[in-house]
Amino acid sequence: MQRLAASAASESDGMVQIGRDVAARSLTQKRGRRDALATIVAAALATWTSGVAAKRKKKKHHDSGGCNSNQSEQQILGYINKAAKKYDQSRSAMERVARCESNLDPCAINRDGPYYGLYQFLKSTWKTTPYGNENIFDPEAQALAAGWMWSEGRKKEWACQ
Repeated sequence: MQRLAASAASESDGMVQIGRDVAARSLTQKRGRRDALATIVAAALATWTSGVAAKRKKKKHHDSGGCNSNQSEQQILGYINKAAKKYDQSRSAMERVARCESNLDPCAINRDGPYYGLYQFLKSTWKTTPYGNENIFDPEAQALAAGWMWSEGRKKEWACQ
């Protein structure tokens, strides 16, 4: 029974299918209800854990299209402060919007737009800023671009206020 459960509990997709096959064979060979039930539970558990592992992998990597930002929150807040000063904007308002839009994650992507980065720019909007030639995931460029847009009267373009 333990050998069947162990083979069924693997996290890889191929092994999940093998686990299901083992459960089906166990049922057809009439080995006993307890063994069959343990095998089915192990196969279901393997399916669930492979799904959880895939979700964790997606979250960890953000599916970020090449973003490899490793800046600390303090560094990101420094960029926001710099942009607020340069474009005479409220630092607290710029921080509030960045927290709302991306939780201060320069690698954030919202597929609905799709929107990218710290301030969740559309690529087409990003290109209209003086920072449009910079990497869209660069948090300093994002803060400066947002500050510039706000100074140009375009603050209402953000969902978060």
